[in-house]
Amino acid sequence: MSTMRFDPSHAVKFNLAAGHIDLEGARVLVPPDALLELCTAAGAESVTDFGRRMGTEVGRRVAARLGDGIKGASIEGVVDHFGGDLALLGLGNLGIERWGRALIFTVEGSPLGAAGDALVAAVLEGAMQRGAGRDVRIVFLTREDTVARFAALSASTAGKASGWLSEGVAWGDVIVRLQAGNV
Repeated sequence: MSTMRFDPSHAVKFNLAAGHIDLEGARVLVPPDALLELCTAAGAESVTDFGRRMGTEVGRRVAARLGDGIKGASIEGVVDHFGGDLALLGLGNLGIERWGRALIFTVEGSPLGAAGDALVAAVLEGAMQRGAGRDVRIVFLTREDTVARFAALSASTAGKASGWLSEGVAWGDVIVRLQAGNV
C-alpha cells in the first residue's frame, strides 16, 4: 500500500493580527538556547515527560493524517510524516537506517545539538507510541558531528542496550549483540 507523502503546505499558519501561530492548535516559537536552559533546570525526568508530550502530539497528527493507512504504511512512509512534523517543530531532519532487524532513527541538524539529544529521544518515543501504536523505547546511541542516532527498542531490550552503552560498549557492537539475541 502506498502512503501519501508528508505535505507541509499550510501546516503552519501565522496569524500576526492575533499574535498566534497555529499547527493544529496554538504553538509558541522558542529560541533553542532558552529551551535548553529550561530543560537543564527542569531535570531529566521532566525533560523526558515534556518530550514525550511533544511527541504524542506529533504522533496524533500523523495518525490523523494517515488514518487506518498507518497500519499498512511502510516504515519509510511513516517516518516521512514523523520527520515532517519533527521539522515543523524545528528539531532537525529525521531519517532511518536499518541494521538487520534494528530500526535506527537519525536526526540531523537539530539546533539543540548534543545537549538536546535526550529531549529529541523523548519526542521520538512519544511519536512512535501515539502515532504507530507501539510501545517502544528510544535509546540514544551516538552523535557524529550534526547527526544523532537513536535505536527504537522494546522496554526490556532498551534496558539491556542502555546498560551496555553505559559500560562503554560501542553502539555498533550493541546493535550486533541485539541482532545475535544476546538479550
